[in-house]
Amino acid sequence: MRKTMYQFLVAQAPLLAVVPVSRWYQAGSVVDVPVKPFAVLRWLAPVPLAVGFGRQLRLDVHDTRGSYANIDTFNRAATAALKSVVDLVGVDGRITQCDFLGSGGDQEDDTYKTNYSFTSWQVIGVDL
Repeated sequence: MRKTMYQFLVAQAPLLAVVPVSRWYQAGSVVDVPVKPFAVLRWLAPVPLAVGFGRQLRLDVHDTRGSYANIDTFNRAATAALKSVVDLVGVDGRITQCDFLGSGGDQEDDTYKTNYSFTSWQVIGVDL
């Protein structure tokens, strides 16, 4: 399911226009300070369902301090893409839908010296 979601997201031209595929990371795989802007996929606690899974995905996007323009563009494109997911089948799972849970607002990250924000999603599907 992680690979399925990653492959879906990095195939979205509006997202890649802001963050090239080489700057997409899984949580825990960010080494040093990446070139900005960059995105991080964070999978949070799974919720067992009667059939399949419900997992929370937090999609963080970081950029240089001073503006949130790229971050806002990325979050709008991510929202449009994820809301469109219906029965997405991939290499490690089938995602039946993605429900928007909220956004993180404008934030600063002192470690990476960036502005950042995130959107949070409930991803529902079945592992293959």
